[in-house]
Amino acid sequence: MKNAVAVAVALVLLPAAIARATPASDAAFEEGKALMNVKNFAGAAAKFETVVAADPKHELGWYQLAAASRAAGKCDRAIVAYNRYMDLVPNVALPYYGLGLCLQKTGDKAGAVAALRHFVAVSPPDPATKKYVDNANSVIQELTAPPPAPAVPGGAPDAPVKPTPVSPGNAAYVEAQTLRDRGHIEEAILRFKQAIAADPRHSAARTALGELLLKIRRDEEAVTVLRATVDKNPGYALAWYDLGFALRVRGQHAAAVDAYEHYIKLKPADPDPYYGLGRSLQHLGRLVEARQAFETYLSLEKRPTEQRWMDSAQAQLKTLATAK
Repeated sequence: MKNAVAVAVALVLLPAAIARATPASDAAFEEGKALMNVKNFAGAAAKFETVVAADPKHELGWYQLAAASRAAGKCDRAIVAYNRYMDLVPNVALPYYGLGLCLQKTGDKAGAVAALRHFVAVSPPDPATKKYVDNANSVIQELTAPPPAPAVPGGAPDAPVKPTPVSPGNAAYVEAQTLRDRGHIEEAILRFKQAIAADPRHSAARTALGELLLKIRRDEEAVTVLRATVDKNPGYALAWYDLGFALRVRGQHAAAVDAYEHYIKLKPADPDPYYGLGRSLQHLGRLVEARQAFETYLSLEKRPTEQRWMDSAQAQLKTLATAK
């Protein structure tokens, strides 16, 4: 089933949200739903982020944020939003379905099985939910089945293939995100660090910690964390992007250019790094390269939610055109 259709069906099965929203968050909620209908899931998630920031008790805002995040492939964020929704509306079965599928995606097999089993156990005998229940049972069977022993010449079974282990830092990582989103910043930082201590190669936890430190303007700590992340895992693209941003806001433009260029090698079609790259190249006096970066950004950027950055890039190009 297509994501947009699944979300539409899901909303029919959910209780109505209590009206606590502001006119601005109401508008953002409707814009988010419209973006879901055209399958702009990342844009929709950004709108629902606005809704829950304005009204942390907006139940459907949290559910829609979870659904949009899952559809956009951002399961870490979806897990937090599903849990927040279930804190507010604890007796609804359907969120456990999306939560279980996201936990499966993040490698938390035990958590996925628990969530999907709960969904199956409490789902009412309703034709609208049967396909979800059937799929949940299928996923549970897949996750709990013992791995087959591959055949080898001579017919002797080889040693069983071991499943990929769940990161020992995963539980602390998910909890840290929940604490962060509820405003418990220092506790979240501690839990992110505990996740990293449990699994030093947990790049998602390292990067999320770096992003949080940036948001609270502990830029020097953020740079240290993000440098360690790319040292541990040079192929983790998001850490390179965040490192480039952190270095740029600290005025370390040569190092920022290097970080952005690393990110671009990994994600050449993403428009975001070209804007920051252009700004840092401007500061370094590399004006021809700065123009190229802004032009590339504008050629790639198609998201209506990024209009202010497109306008800024256009303004920078006008400034560069008059520069000697």
